Amino acid sequence: MIAKPKISVIMAVYNAESYLEEAIDSILEQSFTDFEFLILNDCSTDNSSKILDEYASKDERVKIFTNKENLGLTKNLNKLIKLANGEFLARMDADDISLSKRFEEQINFFENHPDIHIVGTFSQDISENGEVIGERTVPVSHEEIVKLLPTLNPLSHPTVMMRSSVIDKVEGYDERFRTSQDYHLWFKAVGKGLKIDNIPKILFQYRMNDDFVARKGFKFRWNMFKAILSGYKLINHPWYKYHYALLTLALAFIPPFLFAQVKKLDPR
Repeated sequence: MIAKPKISVIMAVYNAESYLEEAIDSILEQSFTDFEFLILNDCSTDNSSKILDEYASKDERVKIFTNKENLGLTKNLNKLIKLANGEFLARMDADDISLSKRFEEQINFFENHPDIHIVGTFSQDISENGEVIGERTVPVSHEEIVKLLPTLNPLSHPTVMMRSSVIDKVEGYDERFRTSQDYHLWFKAVGKGLKIDNIPKILFQYRMNDDFVARKGFKFRWNMFKAILSGYKLINHPWYKYHYALLTLALAFIPPFLFAQVKKLDPR
């Protein structure tokens, strides 16, 4: 009988050849090694498929799956979750970097905090060339996270590790939301009485591409607005505080050159 891995790392890939090797290497070089690395190729048209096949041939922990049609992140994550065998689920994105102690720190945290169901970390923003250009601090305690949740996303999605049992309780990512699926998941978790923390250590590097702001345009903001409104119902948020969701839409109309200045006001 083959022993189940402690962690199932799940990552979707679409045309990520520029940073894919660096992302995969950062997982395979983790100090905590008891994991399976499940990667779903979402119909990439660049060199991603070849890169993935090469890694799968070199490391048995790497398992590649391929879609017949492009599905987008939310559906890909749900597909990967169904394939996962680990006690814990760890998120990863194909253009980011997990620092070498990430899994070790998160597993230790879970072992020392059996009441916590989901845990993220602090992170650094890096440029296309890998230069550190900023830091992302997020609320640490569950109480702080719940307080911030109605106004700002209190976790950096790709830093997150969760107990696999969480997925059964929240029924996975809501496929109505092609983006902001993570934000909505935190609402579902809190609404179900699950506890969330962040480790106050930088254990991840988040890639800020030149098109990062462009990806956060009106379509993205509208999707987030709908996810937040849906989330408010899940946590019984007071109706007279629903106006906070409108701030999300307002950001869609800020010119890119002003976005960086506004971002400085973000408490994260």
